[in-house]
Amino acid sequence: EQTKMIPEKLKRLWLKYIIGYGKPQNYWDSRWSFKLNAEYRTEQTSWELLGVIKELMEKHCCNSILEIGCGRAILRELPNYLGLDFSFEALKQSKLKTFIYADITNKIPLPANSQDAVLSKFVLLHIPPSKIDTAVAEICRVASKLVILKEPYGTPKHEQPHCWRHNLPELFNKHFNGNVTFL
Repeated sequence: EQTKMIPEKLKRLWLKYIIGYGKPQNYWDSRWSFKLNAEYRTEQTSWELLGVIKELMEKHCCNSILEIGCGRAILRELPNYLGLDFSFEALKQSKLKTFIYADITNKIPLPANSQDAVLSKFVLLHIPPSKIDTAVAEICRVASKLVILKEPYGTPKHEQPHCWRHNLPELFNKHFNGNVTFL
């Protein structure tokens, strides 16, 4: 067990000190290439999450969903699922036939109110404070009924070079009139 951890630790050190977070897309593409993302360890949790999200979609009469930062698209079984990621390596591993390769801190290339629901799992904490308002506004522009967030939030603070906690309830109240559900 411990010998398996050594290569992962070396990969994480290489990622942190050689790749760094100066170019987020390179960082995340490298993480996906090295299979260092939490999705590889939490697939069972994702299947449990699938049921919860399906119930929320039914409750709010949602027929489509966009997953921000879809990664391997484990939740592809959701009705009318569309995955979006800014890591091309993640999208390659997802094997989705239809996906959106985009950065939500710029613009989501979809019309306003085009998705009944939008889901974000542990994505917004990686967006710096200077870009979070734009990202939240884009999520809210695309969502028509429901935003589902599995994100840490609270007093804005900087935790790691690539992690921030934003005041997400305040940001989503500012931009969205529909239902926002935190998981």
